[in-house]
Amino acid sequence: MSMNIESMTFAMAICMAAVVLIAVLGWVYSLWADEVSIVAPLWPLMVLICASIFFQLSGTKGSISMALQVMIALWSLRMSYFLFIRNQDRPEQRKYRLMRIKLSSSFHFKSLASIFLSHGLSAWIASLIFAIIFYDLAQTDANWSMLHSLSVGVFVFGLIIQTVADYQLHAYNRIMERESGTYGQGLWRYSRHPNYFAECCIWWSWGGFALPTGNFLALVPPMFITFLMVKVKAAQEVEDDIASRRKNYENYIKNTSFMVPWRPRF
Repeated sequence: MSMNIESMTFAMAICMAAVVLIAVLGWVYSLWADEVSIVAPLWPLMVLICASIFFQLSGTKGSISMALQVMIALWSLRMSYFLFIRNQDRPEQRKYRLMRIKLSSSFHFKSLASIFLSHGLSAWIASLIFAIIFYDLAQTDANWSMLHSLSVGVFVFGLIIQTVADYQLHAYNRIMERESGTYGQGLWRYSRHPNYFAECCIWWSWGGFALPTGNFLALVPPMFITFLMVKVKAAQEVEDDIASRRKNYENYIKNTSFMVPWRPRF
């Protein structure tokens, strides 16, 4: 694989500077608004900006790189918009409220590193896949293949599932008390975390674009995202906490697939 490592390293440094700047600006906003939920819609924008930097600085052209850039933009802008709108209808996330209590007067200072810069770092790590793909495409004469078509199909599937799942849960939460109800209809009847399942599908679709590069480091970001979805976002501790606050959630756990949509047991 021929790849301009020096140029890619420079682009990764620019990407890091960009996500740090966005993180700091988001943190300053959080001081003014006295809430840190803005970090959620900023994360997909950080990834999009990094991907755009790699796309521009690599000088890649062609249908593969353009299709990938469009896919990233669709995912990022949809997710960022949804998370921003969702945050308008609910209080600051419970984990951040608990962090405020634990850290007390030092919360505002420590939130820069523990919340905003940590999100920036994870966005930078996740964006590594696009650096590898775009710089490889700039150095090779790759043609569109069946693997690319399959990857686009997986992406579209994931994006539809994620959009529908997000809308269904958001609509339910707007009319019900979040702390008391368990939503088990629509896609949520077949998976306790269909949105996280869809997120994994989306990132592994980009993994399909990375396979022709022959650089298996490009598969680290999809594995990283899968780890975050399974072991952090949907961790056992998280579900136990939800079960302690929402009626019928323990029964929901027993009867509903963890992440991959499947026929319910009841």
